[in-house]
Amino acid sequence: MRFAAALAAAGPQPKPWPSDEGIDGVTMHHRFQPADDGVGLSARLSPVIDRPDRRLAFRKRLRAFIRRPRFRNSLLRAALSLLTERLRAARLDFAQRLDGGPRIRSIRPGAVPLDGARRVAIYIHYAPVPAVSRMVLAQVDAYRDQGFAVVFVSMSPGLPADALPGLEARCALVVERRNYGLDFGAWHDVLPEVLARAPRPSELLLVNDSLCGPFRTLAPAMEAMRAAPEGLYGLTENLAPAPHLQSYFLLARGERAVADMAAFLLRHRVTADKRRTIRAGEVGLSAWMRGHGHPVAAWCGYERVEATALRSPAARRRVRMLYPSLFDGLAEDDVAGMRAALRQRPLNATHLFWRELVEDLGFPFIKTDLLLRNPLGIADDLAWAGLLEAEEDAAVIAEHLALLGKGPVRIAARGGNMRRA
Repeated sequence: MRFAAALAAAGPQPKPWPSDEGIDGVTMHHRFQPADDGVGLSARLSPVIDRPDRRLAFRKRLRAFIRRPRFRNSLLRAALSLLTERLRAARLDFAQRLDGGPRIRSIRPGAVPLDGARRVAIYIHYAPVPAVSRMVLAQVDAYRDQGFAVVFVSMSPGLPADALPGLEARCALVVERRNYGLDFGAWHDVLPEVLARAPRPSELLLVNDSLCGPFRTLAPAMEAMRAAPEGLYGLTENLAPAPHLQSYFLLARGERAVADMAAFLLRHRVTADKRRTIRAGEVGLSAWMRGHGHPVAAWCGYERVEATALRSPAARRRVRMLYPSLFDGLAEDDVAGMRAALRQRPLNATHLFWRELVEDLGFPFIKTDLLLRNPLGIADDLAWAGLLEAEEDAAVIAEHLALLGKGPVRIAARGGNMRRA
């Protein structure tokens, strides 16, 4: 089924559920069907469904937003930041419309066959300088080990000549693309080329390099997803602004599911506006797939992560430090009370519960943004190196972080002492 047929196969866009107005005024619609409510019971996955009792009211969402460390509890700083962000995106969108040129700069064939491939991964890469880190190559290898023909899409200023042989040996295609439109824009642009060569994949995996690792093997997650009915699967979900799979890892399984995901991506309106892309792309894809009757589920569902993490005293302290007023009057070991207090305060589990995800649930990655910028101000973000099996692996990740941050990165060594890499 070629990409034009994929559009036709998807049919009309589903009718919306009641809208949910985001902080920045973007309206997202959600439509859910109960067909996959039991998928988690049979496949070690958690269905991504609406939880009306866990919706965060707009006022609370706004309050949590302005309490981020960079805004220092100032509504004015938050508003100026949003305005600056929106104006920058509008300027980039306008420049793109004026330019009108192709966003794909080059396509190089790799050593891995793509023609007729049944399992395809499209991996989005970015670095502020022309470079490909050893960690990125290790991630490509991890997806290859799971049977995927990897299409590598770089939105860096360029790919150095010495990186090309290694990429071409590992990948089916090596694509250079202008840095515009975020990951969903890149998937939108590259997908026609992929489907022209591999018109009927049974698995289409969308991934990016916004994660550090792998800290653990991907095998258990992939086994669970491949044991489930055909549908859309991810590693984790987020509950805000509506339940959805997080877009750093999205696996469509089954030709019909792949066709519907392809139709969504090809309809996607490419924009530099990150918030619009999250709502229309990341949140919208989960709603679109459920609206077309596909199971949508996460390997580490939110409630599973929350319940596991809150059994850890370290995780409870971490959450209390960030949101002390939520737990007034609760004893430090009152897990049930904390869970009740968090019913209408969904958290970013990949940040707040990063350690428990890896240690207790076997999650393969840690978010790069947490290690590089730590936007929530989590106190123990440097103690990640001890989760790796080999000290050299820590050096590989630190090298990647230094490349993104344009400087050396401090890491906590196994003995707890700080060193630079």
